[in-house]
Amino acid sequence: MSDGSAQEARDLREALLDLCVERGYANLKLPVLLERSGVGGDAFHRHYANLDALFAAVLREVYAEFFALAQEAVAGQTGWRDRMRATAYALLRFLRADERVARLAAVEVQYAGKDAQRLFQETFNRLVELLDEGSSEAGGPESPGLATAIGVGGVVFARIQEGVVNGELEELGEEEVPQLMYAAVFPYLGAEAAAEELRIPPPPDLSG
Repeated sequence: MSDGSAQEARDLREALLDLCVERGYANLKLPVLLERSGVGGDAFHRHYANLDALFAAVLREVYAEFFALAQEAVAGQTGWRDRMRATAYALLRFLRADERVARLAAVEVQYAGKDAQRLFQETFNRLVELLDEGSSEAGGPESPGLATAIGVGGVVFARIQEGVVNGELEELGEEEVPQLMYAAVFPYLGAEAAAEELRIPPPPDLSG
């Protein structure tokens, strides 16, 4: 991609992020995006077939950025709880860093096209797979299964979405993570292990 094309892609991303906050993706029209970005229609269509294609491309970038941070956060963490906790803090810090990104990934995605929906589901499934590793930690014939991981993942997503919709994401303190970790650990390892999560301090924030 040439420097000019890369700049056009960046301008379109910034315009999309801004306009999703201002008016919502469901109400966004291509001429408005082009005017905001300063990118012409011909240039836009050299990159993307339509608005849904742009949304999916930006969402793919956002998820890649998050997973790069999460991979760094879990480096050296061998235990399931440690890796899950590190991922949870990385997710919260990533979303709080840019309200626009949080809104795109947690709210506006439900109004986007099939490619964006697929990307969201794939990403949710990756997080559910991490949660479901707790089944092997629990052991026993009645250890929780995939349905438990999906349920816990749904609770986490709903809490994030609530914060974004209500404009409270910045106010979501890191004390939220121990509470969510309690809910995640309890079905697998019981009340004692879950209560330990309430006393574990957050890791240092290395992103800045």
